[in-house]
Amino acid sequence: MFEIKNIAGKLHIKQNPTQFIRESVNGERTVLRSPIEEMERKKHYFTSWLQARNIDIPLVDYIVFAYQNELTIENTSSHRLVFSYEIPNRLRNLEMRSEILNANQIKRLANELLNTHRHYDPFPLIEKYALSIKDLATGVACPNCEQLTMLWRTRSWHCRACGHIDRHAHHATLAEWYCIGGAQLTNQQFRHFTNIHSRHIAKRMLANPFTEMSGKKRNAIYQLSPRLLNTENLYL
Repeated sequence: MFEIKNIAGKLHIKQNPTQFIRESVNGERTVLRSPIEEMERKKHYFTSWLQARNIDIPLVDYIVFAYQNELTIENTSSHRLVFSYEIPNRLRNLEMRSEILNANQIKRLANELLNTHRHYDPFPLIEKYALSIKDLATGVACPNCEQLTMLWRTRSWHCRACGHIDRHAHHATLAEWYCIGGAQLTNQQFRHFTNIHSRHIAKRMLANPFTEMSGKKRNAIYQLSPRLLNTENLYL
């Protein structure tokens, strides 16, 4: 098992208690989550997954640093901490005293891993963090000054703070809803989230490349496309 860390700068690793500290070029220190503890957690869950399928195999794990950082290691074993270029030699030096799984068992295990794999999807965040839409600040953010101060006037959004004008600022708001509220919304929810009062204006805004409507009139529901998460698409 590999825990890949793409972290630049000097790294200080301590044990008892576990500390993983990154030091930047200017000397600023930031305490990060320990990849050693993360690996232990993943090993625990993977071991349970294997046991549920009556598979008993030893697990070998490494914390792999993609950058050639300067490492300071205190009070902890360093054999699990390697740079990416060391991995081939580490794998070649593993001792294989006897056959653990035969070819058919390996194939079955690989297929089981593929069948149970699920892509990580943290959305919607209101469920993950037990939030309520009513607790969130509403409004369309200005892409120039990032304030929730955009007003819809004559076919464009106008920022009350900096004067910026933008026709498609609500696309970013749809992306925010996708992350927070999920992949569906109604005309009423869109109006609440953007502070728009007219359902007809909201309907026109929701007729865009990122939404697909199902249902009619007040029962209409809009399905949002995950392409909203690609910021290059937001100003189509």
